[in-house]
Amino acid sequence: MDWTIAGLILGGLLIILLMAGVWIAIALGIVGTVGVLMSEPEALGGLEYVCWNNLNSFVLTAVPLFLLMGSVILEAGVSTRFYKALSTWLDYLPGSLIHTNIVACAMFAALCGSSVATAAAIGTVAIPEMEKRGYDRPLTYGSLAAGGTLGILIPPSISLLIYGAMVEQSIGRLFMGGFVPGLILASIFSVYLLVRTVIQPELVPRKEKGSSWKVRLYALRDIMPIIALILLVLGGIYAGVTTPTEAAAAGSAGALVIALAYGGLSFEALKRSFFSTIKITSMVLFILIGAQIMSFGLVETNVPRGVVATVAGLNVSRWVIFTFIVLIYLVLGMFVDAMANMLITLPVIYPLVLAYGFDPIWFGIVMVVLLEVGLITPPVGMNIFVIHGVARGRPLTEVIRGAAPYVLLMLLMVGMLAAFPNLVLWLPSRMTY
Repeated sequence: MDWTIAGLILGGLLIILLMAGVWIAIALGIVGTVGVLMSEPEALGGLEYVCWNNLNSFVLTAVPLFLLMGSVILEAGVSTRFYKALSTWLDYLPGSLIHTNIVACAMFAALCGSSVATAAAIGTVAIPEMEKRGYDRPLTYGSLAAGGTLGILIPPSISLLIYGAMVEQSIGRLFMGGFVPGLILASIFSVYLLVRTVIQPELVPRKEKGSSWKVRLYALRDIMPIIALILLVLGGIYAGVTTPTEAAAAGSAGALVIALAYGGLSFEALKRSFFSTIKITSMVLFILIGAQIMSFGLVETNVPRGVVATVAGLNVSRWVIFTFIVLIYLVLGMFVDAMANMLITLPVIYPLVLAYGFDPIWFGIVMVVLLEVGLITPPVGMNIFVIHGVARGRPLTEVIRGAAPYVLLMLLMVGMLAAFPNLVLWLPSRMTY
């Protein structure tokens, strides 16, 4: 069967299944299975090996370990203490808690690797306090929804880990590649908020007297353990002392020690952490199985090869192709969850990326920034719904309105990465392994 007809049939089937409400993992698996049946039915027996070979991976062991690390910090109440301590160091800025949201999200992102978990953890602590002090609600909700997106960019990132496993790229280099762009994007958010609060001071409460240095120094006891844990994980990966999986195991152990030291490691907290980790890991890996089956089906029908050959025959600039890829992710991000968006598109997009000479580490970071945009764009912006759930009883439009400016800021970040690829590639190039 011609690859164009096969591609149209499989693409149409996927759209129908998703619109019908079929679970994403099952929809992907069905599409892949149909692809195999259309091209080479005798290859159907290879699906079991596709699933087993991809899940029987030492790299993927890091997924539950990173999730457990963040979950323990959250359930033990350490994140609450961290947020309040951090606010004492930023209370000299106009709208201090707004900036605390961004910094806290950036640092918590370096613990859990999940945008939804980051938004939920910081939002649960921040929203009641900010509403009590009279902060503008859309500004508050937008900072948390957008700040939470840093969870899949700043390492360790579950999305980057899955990307690296799928395309066989170094997880350590991907993590280090996301570090500088993550810090830059967090800084862009903070600069935007600073300018906004200076121009519109009525959005935030009147500036109060800042905390004394005695209070700030005392607050370090709730900040330094988190910084130490981040350095343990990322420092080990950067230095080549630990693999990402070993770093995740060390981070999980460190999180348990910190929770125990703070007295928050109760049996109930530990049980909630384990159950949360199991649920999210099962969801991620189930979707990954479906994506691998679909990828196998697409390869059997020659869709990726046909797309690359057709696009190459157009004789257009690689930046035209890049713009087209950006538009695909922006449109799909409005309707599909970030993880599913990545897994659905990679089998076709990644061969194009390689064919046009884009660096796979660089592209991984660009793709994650584009996935972040999808987390705050309706109708299926996960972070929007997370913050709306935390801000009980408030209109969803307030969250959407507050998050809208950050879409432009993220697109600005994509433009910066396209113009200056070394923002991604410099730190990985300094690694010694």
